[in-house]
Amino acid sequence: MGGTAACNKPWWLTLHLTAANEALSTTPPVNLIALSSITTCISIAAYQYGYSSILSFRRKVKWSYNIGYKAALDYVSVQIAKSIPWMRKQIDADIHKEKEKTRIQCEKDWNDLLDPSADENSHLTLPPNKTSSAELLTLLKKWSVSESSLWDKGQASGAIYHGGSDLIDFLSKVYGLFCVSNPMHPELFPYVRKMEGEVVSMLIDIFHGDSNCCGSISSGGTESILLSSKAYRDRGRDLFNIKEPEIVAPTTVHAAFHKAAHYFGMKLVLVDIDEETGVVNVDDMKRAITRNTVLIAASAPNYPHGIIEPIEELAALALERNIGFHSDCCLGGLLLPFVDKLQKMGKLHGLDYTNIPLPVFDFRAKGVTSISADMHKYGYATKGSSCIMYSSPELRHYQYFVSLSWTGGIYASPTLAGSRAGGVSASTWAVMVHMGEEGYLEVSERIIRTARTIRKGIDEDISELEVIGNPLSSVIAFRSTISAMNIYGVGQALGEKGWHLNTLQHPSCLHLCCTNLHTKDGMEKQFLIDLKRAVKDVKSHPEKYTSGTAAVYGMTHSIADVTLLDPVAFGYLDALFSSG
Repeated sequence: MGGTAACNKPWWLTLHLTAANEALSTTPPVNLIALSSITTCISIAAYQYGYSSILSFRRKVKWSYNIGYKAALDYVSVQIAKSIPWMRKQIDADIHKEKEKTRIQCEKDWNDLLDPSADENSHLTLPPNKTSSAELLTLLKKWSVSESSLWDKGQASGAIYHGGSDLIDFLSKVYGLFCVSNPMHPELFPYVRKMEGEVVSMLIDIFHGDSNCCGSISSGGTESILLSSKAYRDRGRDLFNIKEPEIVAPTTVHAAFHKAAHYFGMKLVLVDIDEETGVVNVDDMKRAITRNTVLIAASAPNYPHGIIEPIEELAALALERNIGFHSDCCLGGLLLPFVDKLQKMGKLHGLDYTNIPLPVFDFRAKGVTSISADMHKYGYATKGSSCIMYSSPELRHYQYFVSLSWTGGIYASPTLAGSRAGGVSASTWAVMVHMGEEGYLEVSERIIRTARTIRKGIDEDISELEVIGNPLSSVIAFRSTISAMNIYGVGQALGEKGWHLNTLQHPSCLHLCCTNLHTKDGMEKQFLIDLKRAVKDVKSHPEKYTSGTAAVYGMTHSIADVTLLDPVAFGYLDALFSSG
């Protein structure tokens, strides 16, 4: 019975097998083995490519939807054309032309901001003779006043975080006292070492760390994220022999994680957020985890929309899989902890949206193994001050670099930089001790009241706009509810009224990051008035407001053709260091 059933094949299969056997009967066995091996390899490669394509199909469709299917088709067409040598040559020439066009335009835009009366001469080569300090200070004061006029009215989103002119004068004096110090030499600058250690300790306390927690000072949020990513990569390599490390994070995670993946040979696996709430789905994050995942990351809040991700739930995923979890608090690091306290103290009673408790975002969440926080934002320190904190010294060790064989002696460095400015560390310590919890609570209350007032104004009075998700921090992101109204046009109209908002993409929106400057009397009301007028202007004269469909981070230069994203960005970056 068993043998009969096994031989009972369909007639068409028997026919094809017989034909194949006859065709291959004269083929040498070694050729058959080689052919089988090659076919197997091709099949595996095709499967892997197909599987990868299926996994990324949803993202490609979403990408096409975000940029527009015509733009997506243009992009694909250009990629195909690049495979043809003579066409590639023409495309490369066009790309170079676009890059130079962008560089020249950026240089012109920035040079137009210079005050001719304050910009008396340029120095493209080293002057042959000395210049007196008095003469230089006179010139630099002119430049400083000219620059301040671009932002001191309080119309810039984010960018400028300071606690007032008196605090700036104080920090300038502190920096001057330690301007030659270098934390790399604790034997020469013991008080700088002491201050750095105390800054780390104060921050660990603010973020509810225990006695096992530790950290180090870095130059900014990007370096803090780079350091943590490097630590998790090396941990995965050391403990689990992971050779192709992956980071799993929401699409709204900071671009510094993209940079870390690029620098350190890691794969960044991005998970889409919910289009309505702006929050990533925990189950989607769970499905993205693989045996190569060394780090799960999320933000509190994220830069684009000011949304606090479900840190507690995501950290639990990491904990049960023995994967590192990073809570990126670079933006709200020294704001959210005090907003949390204000709510619990009842200081925000009667303010809109205060019935919504802040999600847990720090070491109180089990599974959080590192946190980044910038002191040069809502901590009001001088620029170049951030902290990366870890749940254990063992994890921090993976951040370090040590060379035992260098001819200059044993070289050990805790961060990416070797020498660092001790003046930054001293001013950070000074501002934290000067402000104290009392000072941070006061300024945090002013900022959060301003942000909530603006959010309420958009929610209730401007039907053409909608706030994205449920932002509980200082960032308010909003998009158009009318398909015919270009949200970037609204940003352009606001620019005419002196406002400088951040332009974002996927989805197209704008955001205002509220700082201490926005807490001046009447600023929030003026912003809402100007925003309503900008919406009206764009609706009435849409032809006047036709900006592009993407944005280079940190600037609002728009890009019309997605195939030119890289060269336009390169042109912008080239212009940063141009002396033209």
